Amino acid sequence: MVDEALIDLTQDRTTLRTLYAPPAGAFSVVDVPRLPFAILDGEGPPEQTSIQAAVKALYTAIYAIRREARERMGKSFVEPPVEILYWADDMRDLAAGNREKWHWRVQITLPVWADAQRLKDSAAEARHELGDKPAVRWEVLAEGTCVQFLHLGETDDLPEILAGLYGDYLAQQGLEPDGPYHEIYLDDWSRVAPRQRRIILRQPVRPTR
Repeated sequence: MVDEALIDLTQDRTTLRTLYAPPAGAFSVVDVPRLPFAILDGEGPPEQTSIQAAVKALYTAIYAIRREARERMGKSFVEPPVEILYWADDMRDLAAGNREKWHWRVQITLPVWADAQRLKDSAAEARHELGDKPAVRWEVLAEGTCVQFLHLGETDDLPEILAGLYGDYLAQQGLEPDGPYHEIYLDDWSRVAPRQRRIILRQPVRPTR
């Protein structure tokens, strides 16, 4: 049964643009609604090899759902981007780049009809490819008020942007972090040159207590 309170990004193009097409090069505030996700939790420092393996496993687990979505939507189908969330027990380790102390997970938003059982069935179809990979889970998330920034180009500038976010912007706006920081990858990095890559940096926030 479809949860009517969930936002279906395959149908709501206005919300899709708001969440995934912010202005480039500047911080902006967005309200992120309740969305259903397929999630795969990571372990250990978020090194490139472990991240890539988790992303591949997640795509494998939801392949049947993606196939069905294409059949339902036809040319209107939009491939949802990969999102990776990062956090630390002490959030100062996140801002400082102490990756060995980070926790992380990868996630992809799903159509509203792809509930927990449908995800389970999809993963079961791919059990031979998945092997002993960690279980993919379904969860509804609502981040609420977030600050986001669309970055164009290579990732070398990200520490400076995050320093500006946590060191200046949030304090100036009377805000503080309220949940994991995450990055949204709008491009397939195997097909796009580093200087053309688009990444949304997003941080849930709340008024400073």
